[in-house]
Amino acid sequence: MKKTFLLLVLSGLILALGATTVAEWNFDSDSILPSVGSGTLTLTGGVTSDGFNTGNPGRAWSTTSYPAQGTNNRTAGLLIEVSTLGYTAVSFSWNIRHSNTSANREVLYYTLDKTAAEPAWVEAGTYNASSGDAWLASSYDGSAVTGLANNANLAFKIVSSFADDANTVYMPSNPGSTYAGGKWRFDNLVVSGTALSPSLQINAALDTFYAQVGATSPVQSYAIEGVNLTANLIVTAPQYFFLRVAGETVFSGSLVLQPVAGAIDQTVEAVYQPLASGPHSGNIEHSGGGLAAPQYLAVEGATVKPEPSAYPGNFISSGVNYYQGWLYWTDPTAPVLPDGYLIKGSAVSLEDILAPVDGVAETDGLLVKNVAFGSHSQIIYGLEENAPYYFKIYPFSNAGSAIDYKTDGTAPALTFTTATGPEGSTLLPGDIAFLEYASDSPDRFSFVLLADILENTKIVFTDKAWDGSAFAGSESEYLWRAVGRDYLAGEVIHIVEGIPYDNEGLHAPDFSGFSNSGDQIIALQGSLAEPSFLAAFSTYNWISGGTPNNNTSYLPAGLTAGLNALAFDSEIDDGVYNGTTTGTAAELRAALNDPANWIRNNNLSNITYPDWSVSVILAPPEPGISYLGSGVFRIGWPAVEGALWYALYSSADPGAEFPEAWEPLNSYVDDTHLDCYYATEPPAQFYRVVAHK
Repeated sequence: MKKTFLLLVLSGLILALGATTVAEWNFDSDSILPSVGSGTLTLTGGVTSDGFNTGNPGRAWSTTSYPAQGTNNRTAGLLIEVSTLGYTAVSFSWNIRHSNTSANREVLYYTLDKTAAEPAWVEAGTYNASSGDAWLASSYDGSAVTGLANNANLAFKIVSSFADDANTVYMPSNPGSTYAGGKWRFDNLVVSGTALSPSLQINAALDTFYAQVGATSPVQSYAIEGVNLTANLIVTAPQYFFLRVAGETVFSGSLVLQPVAGAIDQTVEAVYQPLASGPHSGNIEHSGGGLAAPQYLAVEGATVKPEPSAYPGNFISSGVNYYQGWLYWTDPTAPVLPDGYLIKGSAVSLEDILAPVDGVAETDGLLVKNVAFGSHSQIIYGLEENAPYYFKIYPFSNAGSAIDYKTDGTAPALTFTTATGPEGSTLLPGDIAFLEYASDSPDRFSFVLLADILENTKIVFTDKAWDGSAFAGSESEYLWRAVGRDYLAGEVIHIVEGIPYDNEGLHAPDFSGFSNSGDQIIALQGSLAEPSFLAAFSTYNWISGGTPNNNTSYLPAGLTAGLNALAFDSEIDDGVYNGTTTGTAAELRAALNDPANWIRNNNLSNITYPDWSVSVILAPPEPGISYLGSGVFRIGWPAVEGALWYALYSSADPGAEFPEAWEPLNSYVDDTHLDCYYATEPPAQFYRVVAHK
């Protein structure tokens, strides 16, 4: 990677224009901000602000908390930071008022590089007050010190000093007083110099810009400092590069920067937006402003980024359960940062993970994930129970056929083992039913739960033909798991080719290969070798003789067409249930497995798959009647799981329409029986109990 480091200074002949104020603090607005120019004031050595008071003239800044007697010689006072870019023959002047009990001696220092870890301070002068509570005008002529001129990192400091012959104690400003720290009041701090001709300084450390054709590179920035400018500065970018002033939102090919009092201090941001493959290079031109000649900043751009310099760090796993786990890592900080990461996994071993190949982008899958740079985590979802998994992470730059993986050295790796999940439900035939299918792409089927099931219940689906005693053919099997929670009767589960549905459990592999020449889906628990059948549907009639092929099948024993299995007289590619979606499990099961309640078509555009809402009503319990004596008859019934209360109805005609023709006996019973009192023998009656959740 090429990195450009640039520090350019353009200056002309020194103009004999006399002294000019570079920066001034007069404190007349009760502020320590400069009244002219720019710079910074801070207190040092434990000194604190005492507010603002009468100055010489106007206002002044009062300071206090100077050192105790005999301590911290030449450390406490005022620090003045100022840039003298564009100026020579620098001088500094100030007014100071010593209180009677303050130190009578002040010492001026300067440093030519305030940014150094330990700045080198040079003593510039010593100044003594002969009395307290009086203003003293002090100054320093630094015109002969070339380092003070045209210096962006200049600083002065004024500090209190011991003043006795032995250089061990502070002397009071008023000879008749005793030193007690006292106060110093500052006013009219002025840094001045002789102005140079227009000058521009460019501070830049730009890396090569990278972006694919039609995309935008990351933003990089550089600083411009100009002094003594006499007109606007024009900044122009070369082809495919664009600029903006930091803080603005829109990039453009050129900028117009207006100086204030002849000065410019701006950060410029640049991006690269190539419309053709690179590399591309050029110069950002800085012209105008009264400069004798334009100044240039070289930039380079490329549409193909080099391989990332380093691997990510701290590759770990967390939150692993029986069906998912999280992977975490930290970004590298090397010169060439990646555009993304490829995570590759294996259920066999780390050695089974093959390194990616440059120029061949890999597609996301169960154990393969492409993650954008800046993302620090990835969930791996759909894992098997109680199984080891292995992962490696590879950073890459670029994309598509230009993708460049880092594969040298050792890629970060990790291993974890999933837990064993909870015990799921054992289902009965008819506990699920199918309500849509498609053999035109995308292949699909959906089923509804007609009973509540526990977390981690497993159902196997297959389009293999049943030959009367075993499964035939080489077609696929699909495992669905109810992960993460218990599932309720009425929930619809979608199995659609290439489309995952949130919060509907897991199925693997992806569903495909459902034939539009006739096919079937058979649902079971257990294994294909020892199946417990739950439900089935066929896009054509179940056969009753001969050998099945890939498009036909016998109906497995234990399943009954119209009860827990579905078939049609003729093969049609796509279908959807169009009957009632509210009823007891038995009522819904009968309706769903009735081919008369289905809409079918050979063109998917003529089929609408609804956003299902299925309500499974609890089946009414069967009551029993017993005589308790003394005219008391008890109607009792078994408890229904989840029921909050029961309603009881009676009728002399068991075939009467319910509930319209049944008489309510009691609409709210919070027990599993109701006692009825009859003075004489009760009439013949039939009773129905409805459970309410």
